[in-house]
Amino acid sequence: MKKLTLSLLIGSALMAQSAFAAQAPRAVTYLTSWGNIQPGLVEDMKEVKADTFLLSFGGWDASGKISSSDNIVAVPQYDPWYINAPAYVVWSQLKQAQPEKKMMLALGGETYSSMWAYLNNEQTRETLAQNLVNLLNTNFPVYKKNLKPEEMVGECLGTNWEGKCDMTLYQKAGTVQLDGIDFDFEKSERVTPQENANLLDLAERVRNKLNAAGSKKLLSLTTYHVGADPEDCSNSAVTENCSFVETARSSHHGEVLPLLTQGKNVFDFFNVMAYDAGPRFKYDVAMANYARAVGDKSKIVLGQTINSQWGPEGRFVESRQNNVNRAGWQAEKGYGGFFIWTLGANDQQMSMPQQVDYFNEMKERADLMSPDRPVDTVAPTEPTKLKVLENNTTITLGWNASEDEVGVTGYDIYRDDAQVGTSTGLSWTDNDVVTSGVTYHYFVKARDAAGNISKSSNVVEVKTIVVDEGLPGQPTGLAVVSKTENSLTVKWNAVDKAEKYRVLRDGKELLIEKGTQIYDTGLRAGTTYIYQVIAENAKGQSQASAPLKATTDEGTVTPGPEGEWKVGVNYKVGEVVTYEGKQYRCLQAHPSMAHWAPSMAPALWQPVP
Repeated sequence: MKKLTLSLLIGSALMAQSAFAAQAPRAVTYLTSWGNIQPGLVEDMKEVKADTFLLSFGGWDASGKISSSDNIVAVPQYDPWYINAPAYVVWSQLKQAQPEKKMMLALGGETYSSMWAYLNNEQTRETLAQNLVNLLNTNFPVYKKNLKPEEMVGECLGTNWEGKCDMTLYQKAGTVQLDGIDFDFEKSERVTPQENANLLDLAERVRNKLNAAGSKKLLSLTTYHVGADPEDCSNSAVTENCSFVETARSSHHGEVLPLLTQGKNVFDFFNVMAYDAGPRFKYDVAMANYARAVGDKSKIVLGQTINSQWGPEGRFVESRQNNVNRAGWQAEKGYGGFFIWTLGANDQQMSMPQQVDYFNEMKERADLMSPDRPVDTVAPTEPTKLKVLENNTTITLGWNASEDEVGVTGYDIYRDDAQVGTSTGLSWTDNDVVTSGVTYHYFVKARDAAGNISKSSNVVEVKTIVVDEGLPGQPTGLAVVSKTENSLTVKWNAVDKAEKYRVLRDGKELLIEKGTQIYDTGLRAGTTYIYQVIAENAKGQSQASAPLKATTDEGTVTPGPEGEWKVGVNYKVGEVVTYEGKQYRCLQAHPSMAHWAPSMAPALWQPVP
C-alpha cells in the first residue's frame, strides 16, 4: 500500500509539474556571487533577454543545512548604507522589477562537489528536501535606496540625524521568492550509480512536497557534456554516438544515463555543459544523446560559455559568431534553449553592458531560428555603392549595408561570377590576387538567416597592379624546430632576394632577423602562439607567410608540501597549492586575492588530476 501511495503521489506530482514546465525554448544565464557584481548593475541587467537566472552557487552539509557562495541566497544583515551581499541585492531587485524572470539557486558545481556524498543517508535526503522546499518558500526582503515614500514597505529602517526617515538609505521595498533549484551534478570523479539514485530520490522528494502544497517551482539538472554518451565511448576505439573523440577520452561518458531516463519527468529541463571539451567537441552529438535518453528534446538546453575554456591544446575562447550560430542551431533543431556561463564573472574584460549585448544577440538568433517563427521569404535589399578601398598586392572592397526585416547575417563576394569569399562586415579583402595587370570584376550579395539572397550590388572593375620583380617572395615552410615550457624555436625556408625577415608573433612584430630561424623565450607554458614571417629588401616587402600555430610544453610540477592557498601571496607559474581539499596548479603568475581563489579562477588555476 505504501508503494502504491508513493507511486500515485509521484504520478500526480509529475502531472502537476509538467504543465508548468512547458516553457521552451529557454534563455538561461548563470549569475555569480563573485566578479564585478554591484547593485548599480541592476539597470544594465534589466536589458538582458534571459528568462532564467541560475544563482551560483549553493551546497549542503552532512546534516542537510544549505549554504551559498557569498550568501547569495541568505537574507543579509541589514545596514542602511551598505548591504554586504551585492549579488543578493542585484538578483532580488531584478526579480522585483521583472517578476516574470525565474531565479533559481544552482546547487553543486566544483566548489561544493563533496556534498553529493552526503546523500547516501536517507534521513539527510528527507531533511534536505524539506530545507530546499523551505528555501523556495522563503520571502526574501528587497532593499533599495532612493525609494519614494509610497514604495517603502513596512516601517522605516534608516533615519537621518534628525530621526526622520532617510530615503537615500536602504529601505525595504517588498519581498521576492526563488523560482526553483538547479542541481549542478558534477564532480572530478565519475558519478556512481548510487549517486544517481540518491539525487533522483532527493529530487522526487522535493517535487512531491512542492506539489502537495500546490507550489509551481522549477527543478533542473545540469551535467557534464558527455554525460549521455554511450559508456563505451571511454574506449578510444569507439566513435559511434561519441561526442568527445579525443585520443584521451573522458571518464564521464554516460555517467548520468540512469538519472536522465528515470528522472525525465521529475526535472523541468536539463542543462548540458557543452564546453570545456575543446574546439572539436561534437555538441550536436551530445545534444542528440541527451534527447534520446530523456525522450523530449524540448527539455534539453545547450550550455555555452563566453569565458575561456579548457581544450586539449590549451585554453581558448570560443568565437562570438560560433556561440551565436549555436544558439540559433539549437532553436532550429527544436531543442529547449541555451544557457551561458556567465554574467558578472567574465575573464575577457567585457563590461556588463557588453555581456548583456552578447547574450541578447544569442537570444535574438535563437528567436529568429525557432520553428514556431513564420517562414521568412523576403530577401534583403542589395548592397549599394560597392567600391575599391585598396588595390595593391591584395584588393580590399567596401560597400553600404543591406536592409532586412530580421537582419542581414552576412555578405557573399563574387569575382568574375564565382563566389570567392564571405563577410559579416561591410568590407572584404581578396588575398588571392594575380599581381600582373589582370582585370577582375566584383559584385556582392547579402543573405539573411533564413537563407534568402539579395540581388547583386553594382559591379566594380579592378585592374591589378604589376608587382616589381625585385621584391622578395612570400616565406614558406614555417615549422617548430624545438620547444620547452617557456621557449619556441621556429624556422622557415630561405626566400630569394630577401635581405632580412620580419617575424610576427600573434600579429605583432617580434623582431627583425637576417637568418631563417628565431629562438623565442620568456613564453608561458602550455600556451599556443601564432607566428608569421615577412621577407624584406630595399625595394619593399613580401606578403606575410601562412600562420604557424606553435604551443609550448606543459609545465610539470611534482605536488609537494606547498601548503594551503592563501591571500596576499605572489604565486608563480607551476606552483601547486591546496584549496578546500583539492590541489591546483598556477597557470599565470599573480598576487592572490580572495575572489581569485583556485576554484573561482579557471584562467589562473588548473585542478591537478
